Amino acid sequence: MSDDLGKEYPDLQIQKDKLFDDAFKLLRWKDDLITALQSQLAERNTLSGTETIKNVAEYEDIFCISTNTGTGFNLEKKYITIPPKAGDQIKLYLVNGSLVRGVELNDVILYYKSDKQLEQERQEWLDNNVKEKQERFEKNKSQMDLDYESLPTVFKQRIDRFRKNNPDFRVDYEAYELFCCTEAVKIADACKTVENVKKFKNGKSELVPDLLSDAHSGNTFDCACGLACIYLESPDLVITAMGAMVPAVGSKDYGDVL
Repeated sequence: MSDDLGKEYPDLQIQKDKLFDDAFKLLRWKDDLITALQSQLAERNTLSGTETIKNVAEYEDIFCISTNTGTGFNLEKKYITIPPKAGDQIKLYLVNGSLVRGVELNDVILYYKSDKQLEQERQEWLDNNVKEKQERFEKNKSQMDLDYESLPTVFKQRIDRFRKNNPDFRVDYEAYELFCCTEAVKIADACKTVENVKKFKNGKSELVPDLLSDAHSGNTFDCACGLACIYLESPDLVITAMGAMVPAVGSKDYGDVL
C-alpha cells in the first residue's frame, strides 16, 4: 500500500499495521514455543553423571544398587551377564527426572528403552493396577459395607455424594475414605468436644485409646481429626467437607463436586 493511499484510506493503513504486528507476534510465539519444547525435551531425557557403585544387595530377580552420591535403584538381572560390584562406574538415562529408561555399566550400555517401550510398560502398569484395585475391592467389599452401615447418617450422605459423582469411587477411593470416616466417628465419640479433639491431635493419645494409630498416615489422621471436629460442631457440614484424598487426586477425579 502506497503512502498516498494510506493517507487517503487511514482505516486500511491501520489494518495493514495491525497485520504486520500480528505476524511478528506469531513469529515470536513460534520461537518461544520451540524453545519451551526443547527445554521440556531436555528435562524429560537426562543423563546422570558417572557415579561409583557403593553397595550392591542381591535378591532373586534384581540387584539393589546404591552409589557414592546417594542414588538408589533396582537393576533387573535379565539385563546383565556380569553382576555389578562396589567400585563399578554407572550412568543412568532418566525420563522426567526419576524414571530409569537405560543403564550404562563400566561404559557398556545394558539397556535403553524407547519411547514406545516406555509407553507399553506404562499401559501394562495401568492395566495391572486396575485389575489389582478391582480384586482388592471384591476382597474387602463385605467389610466396607459393614463399615458404611455403621456410620452416622451425615457420614453415609458424605459417602453417597462421592459415589454419585464418581462411578469408580467405590473401587478407587472408598476404602480410604471409609477409614477416615470411621476413625473420625471414633475420635468424636471419645473426645466429646472440639477442644478435646485438638488436645488429642496435639499428643494426648489417651483420649482415644482404641484409635488404629498404626494404620494411619499423616493425611488420614489429619482428615479424621478434622471430620471429628466438624461432626461435633456442625454435623451437616460433614456431607460437603473435602474428600480425604482430594489433595492427592483432585476434587473432580475424587467425585468431590457439589
